[in-house]
Amino acid sequence: MTFIPQRNNLLGLLFVATAVVAAAGGCAPAADTPEAAAPTSAPAVSAPADSPAPAASADDGCPPDVNLMYEWLKATPAVFNEIDKSVTGIGEPKCADGWSTAMTVVKNADPLVVLFKYEPNTGKWIPVGLGSDGVCDGAVKVPEAVQAKLHPGC
Repeated sequence: MTFIPQRNNLLGLLFVATAVVAAAGGCAPAADTPEAAAPTSAPAVSAPADSPAPAASADDGCPPDVNLMYEWLKATPAVFNEIDKSVTGIGEPKCADGWSTAMTVVKNADPLVVLFKYEPNTGKWIPVGLGSDGVCDGAVKVPEAVQAKLHPGC
């Protein structure tokens, strides 16, 4: 039967025509509408995991990019392998003076606090600790004034 290939060809042509019209600005608002007069911002682009960190607002790396922090956590087996295998990411980053904590996002376990130290030479957040309590008083010591600005459990 030739109906399905013809339908697929028609759908493909319709898709291409729609893309060409959209790229040519066929869907843009008229010049006299408020949308046309409003300034537009650049589209957001996410960096690949192996790219350098985005420029931070201060020398302490704050605010951190939670997606890049998760990639660097996965690349640090000494810390990552201690997390439940149902981990799907990290969230709720808190940051102060080159230190950051984030909570693990897990399905089958309680979330843990991950402690990160900012490395200004590379622009990366290095995972240095993990746990549910006392993470900032373990092998790596975080100043008390900074601990107050991070997650409970630090």
